[in-house]
Amino acid sequence: MEGGLRIPLSRILDEGLDIDIEVETGDLALEEGSWPPLRGVRLIGRIERTGPSEAVFRGRALGMFGMQCSLGLAEFDFPVDEPVVAYFVPRPDVAGADGEDEVELEEGDLEVAYLENETLDLAPPLRDQLGLAIPLQPKCPGKCLGENPEMCRRLEAGEHIGDEQAADPRWSVLREWRK
Repeated sequence: MEGGLRIPLSRILDEGLDIDIEVETGDLALEEGSWPPLRGVRLIGRIERTGPSEAVFRGRALGMFGMQCSLGLAEFDFPVDEPVVAYFVPRPDVAGADGEDEVELEEGDLEVAYLENETLDLAPPLRDQLGLAIPLQPKCPGKCLGENPEMCRRLEAGEHIGDEQAADPRWSVLREWRK
């Protein structure tokens, strides 16, 4: 199925609905400047009904973040392949018996997405899972995890990374002068 991330509950038959959507990053309402560049996002999975007005989506989010190494050594593509699970239920009546608009959430409520006008919106759970996939200190696979891990370890530890050869002897007088 190709299309948007908003799916009417009426489209989900008893046997479920397979999803394979190429997602436009504009549909995710990402906060400008808070996210690394994201491209090639795809949502694959299955929506199944769990009740007359309830459904669950189980699938995977795929894509690619454009990252910069936390040590500033390189820019690289960081692949994303994350599980996404979202339970959709009707929004509860938020007004309490005393007319207040405050509702106390229980632990199970934190794992739930709400249906809006009998429609599932897969964008919020997808956006949340992609946000959790962003590494806090990305390491470039070409250097830190590949050809020169020792240099990256020393950079991270704040150790000297220049040439290992001895200093020019002509400067030795100045080195003693500083003391």
